[in-house]
Amino acid sequence: MSTKLEQIVKEATVEVEAVNKKENRPLYKKREPIFPKRAEGQFRRLKWLIMIVTLSIYYLVPFIRWDRGPGAPDQAVLIDFPGNRFYFFFIELWPQEVYYITGILIVAGLVLFFFTSLFGRVWCGYACPQTVWTDLFIAVERWIEGDRNARIKLHRHKWDFEKVWKYTLKHTIWLIIGMATGGAWVFYFADAPTLLVDLFTLQADITAYSFVALLTFTTYTLGGLSREQVCIYMCPWPRIQAAMMDEDSLQVTYRKDRGDPRGRAKKTQDDKAFGDCIDCKQCVVVCPMGIDIRDGAQLECINCAL
Repeated sequence: MSTKLEQIVKEATVEVEAVNKKENRPLYKKREPIFPKRAEGQFRRLKWLIMIVTLSIYYLVPFIRWDRGPGAPDQAVLIDFPGNRFYFFFIELWPQEVYYITGILIVAGLVLFFFTSLFGRVWCGYACPQTVWTDLFIAVERWIEGDRNARIKLHRHKWDFEKVWKYTLKHTIWLIIGMATGGAWVFYFADAPTLLVDLFTLQADITAYSFVALLTFTTYTLGGLSREQVCIYMCPWPRIQAAMMDEDSLQVTYRKDRGDPRGRAKKTQDDKAFGDCIDCKQCVVVCPMGIDIRDGAQLECINCAL
């Protein structure tokens, strides 16, 4: 039995060093690419579902129609700058009614604080736009280049035809996603079907093209090129939410009282001499942030799909 257990543990173990391990994170350092392994399970399926729902809402809502009678725009959600109004289905807000928006934002913030206290980093892990688009970009990368080992091999391989066309295809799709993101954003400020035709027929205003280009660049950069750097260095929310959690909050983190001493079981050792952690490092290879949660870096461990 012990020999079989050793074989199972040996096969499960991955020799890997966390890219963003705490002691390997100086103030200024060239970014090292992270190649997260595909994870399976109910939480990963939940993340896919939430990604599909949130992206569908963002891209499709501008095309929903809402009848407000003659002379009024029929777009369900519309920020009408020329008319100084904001339409949200049956709600119509004027500039002097901005306190409604303020109230909604306050309630949304309180709900976010409440869910963070109870369930941990659910916003960062599932619904944050950076998480959603990063997941989408990684899915495209995995679809073209393969899973973790194949992507690492391709990254280290010399430049040849296969590497060029795979990288070209990947970045082209990333740019298309960025353009779709920028295009969907400007649709909230004008009649979406009309603006869509104008954009493709080159009849739209230069302002529309400028914002599409700007958001294409930011989506491509933050979702494809920066990824984990946005969460680790730019976003303040991972630091703020740490103050809202205690030992009873649901967290993805390493518990030394259960994991240590870590190690691989041997025939001559008692299984009870070790903690639950067998040091397989699977938590490292699936992490899109490149974090080893065993080094106490819970602050940035926000995207676990296990």
